[in-house]
Amino acid sequence: MKKRGLIILCVLAGMSFLAKAEDWAEWLSKGRQIAESVGIFQEKSQNIQQYSGKVVKVSDGDTVWVVDSDGLRHKIRLAYIDAPEFQQAHGKAARDALNDLAYGKTVDVWVFDHDRYKREVAQIRLNDRDLNLAQIEQGHAWHYVSIAKRQQSETGYALYAAAEMDARYYKKGLWRQRNPQAPWDFRRREREKQEAAGSKSGRENNQKNR
Repeated sequence: MKKRGLIILCVLAGMSFLAKAEDWAEWLSKGRQIAESVGIFQEKSQNIQQYSGKVVKVSDGDTVWVVDSDGLRHKIRLAYIDAPEFQQAHGKAARDALNDLAYGKTVDVWVFDHDRYKREVAQIRLNDRDLNLAQIEQGHAWHYVSIAKRQQSETGYALYAAAEMDARYYKKGLWRQRNPQAPWDFRRREREKQEAAGSKSGRENNQKNR
């Protein structure tokens, strides 16, 4: 089933390159519909937890809080995407876009993993629409390739990659910037700044204590 979805998606993607540029979005949409109909979201994880709940908070472009039907509160990191940090350029816009899509809505959640911050790593869907994918489609997030290539299904990976290519081509959202900074690079540089500041503070304290 998964291979069938990948074949269909690749065929449609190949046909799109033969079509006029303005037809790309239509072909991508058709590929998405067919791929989803054959079950592209059969992830590699064997321990998928599923529940439904209401989105009560959107922290940034890839993090939401959901309260399930039992009243339990879940902090969720959207799987396979990476949105700009709130302090970055387009960070607020990415948060606002996800807020518009999800806040106050009852969504279906598929949990694939937990991250080091104990957040659930999950896909959230609203009326069968993949909101993780929607963030990429609208240019509010990157496809998180370093994680996705190990964990995402082949067809899901292909679809997310195609969505990012489309967003880049049409300069949607953050892709209107000339050289948008990837969030993983932003986080790395922030860590380096903190480490440098800590080292400087340590040296100053040592000098005072001499």
